[in-house]
Amino acid sequence: MPSKTSANSQLTGSESGGVDKVRRLETDVLIVGGGTAGVTAALAAAANGTTRVLLADSSGGIGGVGTHSGIHAYYLGLHVGVQTEMDKRIWTKADELKSKAKGFHPEAKKIVLLELLQESGVEILYECVAVEVLMEDRRVTGVVFESPTETIRVDARITLDSTGNGDICTLAGVSYSDGRQWDGVMHCYSVPPRYLNDKGLADFRNFDAGWVDPSSTRDVTRALISGRQLLWQLPQLANDGFIAIPPLLGVREGRLFHGEYTLTLEDLIMDQRFDDVVMKCFSHYDTHAKDMANESQLAQWWTEVMGAWSQRVGCDVPYRSFVPKATEGLLIACRALSLDHDAAAALRMQPDMHAVGEVAGTAAAMCCETGQQPRVLDVVTLQNRLVERGVLHQDDLTRDSAPWVTMFESKREERLWTLATVQQPESLHKLAGALGTDEEGKALWWLWKAGDKALPVLKDLYENSTGRPRRGAAIALGLLGDRTGVPELIRAVEQEDADGLPGFESRIPPSWLGCLVTLKHLKETSCVRIVLAKLETDVTVARLPGFARTLHILQYLIEVTPHLSEATRKETIRSVELLLADPDLGKYWGGGLMAPVSIRWNLDMTASYLLGILGRHESAKQILEQYQNDDRKYARNMSNILTSRLSEATPFIGTGRVNQA
Repeated sequence: MPSKTSANSQLTGSESGGVDKVRRLETDVLIVGGGTAGVTAALAAAANGTTRVLLADSSGGIGGVGTHSGIHAYYLGLHVGVQTEMDKRIWTKADELKSKAKGFHPEAKKIVLLELLQESGVEILYECVAVEVLMEDRRVTGVVFESPTETIRVDARITLDSTGNGDICTLAGVSYSDGRQWDGVMHCYSVPPRYLNDKGLADFRNFDAGWVDPSSTRDVTRALISGRQLLWQLPQLANDGFIAIPPLLGVREGRLFHGEYTLTLEDLIMDQRFDDVVMKCFSHYDTHAKDMANESQLAQWWTEVMGAWSQRVGCDVPYRSFVPKATEGLLIACRALSLDHDAAAALRMQPDMHAVGEVAGTAAAMCCETGQQPRVLDVVTLQNRLVERGVLHQDDLTRDSAPWVTMFESKREERLWTLATVQQPESLHKLAGALGTDEEGKALWWLWKAGDKALPVLKDLYENSTGRPRRGAAIALGLLGDRTGVPELIRAVEQEDADGLPGFESRIPPSWLGCLVTLKHLKETSCVRIVLAKLETDVTVARLPGFARTLHILQYLIEVTPHLSEATRKETIRSVELLLADPDLGKYWGGGLMAPVSIRWNLDMTASYLLGILGRHESAKQILEQYQNDDRKYARNMSNILTSRLSEATPFIGTGRVNQA
């Protein structure tokens, strides 16, 4: 392997023959990664005809998940800008190929994207792996790549990270978050096979194959092998219609980098407006996690309490989310945008990623035109350019926010339900009146947002109602930190109220779990013996997998353990140890597979953390150590996170960390 070079080194080498060859290139805009966002970034950067653009990709093809991961259909997201031209040409090309596919034709898209790049004068480098980022102080000045036969140094005025996992940002030292706070786990991955469906269309099955840490080559290799082994248990492949296995994983989340603004799920729900808007996004909280007890409090409230998993959300995406902190010469141009883990479940759709690339490419070209760094680029001029390109509409620059959660058949455009309106007495009474109805989940959202002003109305409803309205009032009070409704919440948990709110059926839990989540928020200990009895049975309730219910119970116990008596602690230890002795613990049936993908690793370590804070330090340490050399990096990550967390809570747990490779 040739030695790496710094920004000030003099590169020399032969232009022909030998593995020691070194080549030096210069460009205005360098895009690293030719995936969903990278292609549109290159097209946008080259649009003015004067900016030199180079697109480098580590594989032998472009297009990302739509062409190389087998997901050749658009789900949600907004179709804007250059995508409209792309789609028209893809449909025409598919007709020329005389082949039909569900969604768009992946081979037609490959051809069209390459044609568009060539027509735009974009230089493409395949099979180039980024190994070093060239820096002058905190400014990125280029990237060094390794290919099979040479080292290539590309000096660039502006660099865009379109790698998906933020490899360039990582090499540049930009700080990031990865996975959820509890265990570091990211969204499930897929390996969607392509097959002929009963209509003769090339189709795909986007099933969940488990978990992966996409920053680890070893873990990606393991995931590809294990995921492909599961394919043959899909019912769609039982006939002779199999066509192909995708060469790349369908990765839904990787590193998320810290930019000048971090977009949140609440921003998306509330349709947050930003003065520096450069695009809009549209989806829902499309997490594939079924272990929702391990997600954030807001995510649990949104799904487990409010039943709103399929509720549409979306908002402005600010330019600041593209600009990494404390780094110049670099823009984030992929799903590694400055988002939190919850928002990343929604802002990842292919159409929105096309827009992300177009925004970043347009901004990069403007930086080259003006000589400015991305951080100080004139956003108003950028917005006007994006309006011209069709990424934004003129109204997007001045519109009012229109939150997505509406009530009683009202429309978002009417703006009847906003932070300014929900605290009005008339609105509070209407919202309280919706508790116990099919609109309870939406009412709970707005009653929570209304804050303490909702308490008198909710207490009155609780005292003067029965059945579902009383239970709904108890939940709403609990979310606001009020304990008035605790007896009703405990009753619902004990009796396992199984009714759920209307919605996407497989994502709607029984209502008693929403009550348990609320009791956890209140740190209410009087429900402990009730849930311990349930923990020892670990049975499936309604549509909910048993492991999901078990994790909710474990997380509730973790939250209330500091407030338990010594006798109750001993009871809890006994129940947890019985749970861990179950050889069938954690069977996970996901994505329509006929064979289970086990989630025991997560149950084991979550239970071990509970044992640790209950005083069984050695038991906790032994369980966590079992996973510190696991071949699954996400399991090693969780082991390290919980070991570190326990070391802060007790001196009995070691602080050593294993190799993160």
